Amino acid sequence: MSKLGKKQRERARRQRRAERRAAQGSISAQPSMGAEPGPSAADPVRGGASSFIDPSLRWHMIKTAPLLGPLGRRCLDDALKQREVRAFRPRASEIVVRRGRRVVRHTPLLVKTLIVGVKDQEHLDAVVGLPGVAEAVTYSAIDSENEGNISGLVRRVARLDPKALQRFFNALAEGEIVKPVGVEVGSNVLVMVGPFASFPAIVEAILPNDRLKVAVNIFGRPSPVELGIADVALV
Repeated sequence: MSKLGKKQRERARRQRRAERRAAQGSISAQPSMGAEPGPSAADPVRGGASSFIDPSLRWHMIKTAPLLGPLGRRCLDDALKQREVRAFRPRASEIVVRRGRRVVRHTPLLVKTLIVGVKDQEHLDAVVGLPGVAEAVTYSAIDSENEGNISGLVRRVARLDPKALQRFFNALAEGEIVKPVGVEVGSNVLVMVGPFASFPAIVEAILPNDRLKVAVNIFGRPSPVELGIADVALV
């Protein structure tokens, strides 16, 4: 009788443990009702500092020499600084994968083209005469300055509107990729899939091939788990 009672009690304990594990698994599989998932950790961080366009300057576009290399570009930049010329190279940003890791690559938006701010025409002529500068960007217009001449097309130096140019740089800065991913070591994240769904975690390392090593908080104790970068959300 005592042996049968012990077996029944042991069977009842095993059943209660199985029911508790099943209940915990069903709760962890559902995201918590009070917490809304944050942005995906796989999304890049965008938004850089915009360049200030001085409306008191005259803004033009210049073309650099076709065979101007990195050393020539540095020399040209130094020459422009010496002449107090504000110069910008608009660039675009994209994410590339190198050795299994995401990195941000910046590429020129305008090929061999600079946007410069000068004080007057004489200042612009000095810029166009610098080594490494091919020409100022021009447009075709009808010659109406000299009366009595046969009308025809002439080339005039293009001048940019400072307000429109400022909006252009603001849009570039807003979309510029600052970081390839939105997560970094030490970030607080929320696991979104798998048996640890809705569990909070802390990023311990960023691994190649879009993998993360996180410490999942399980019953108050951190446990190391490896997850995909798209499997967590920022808190």
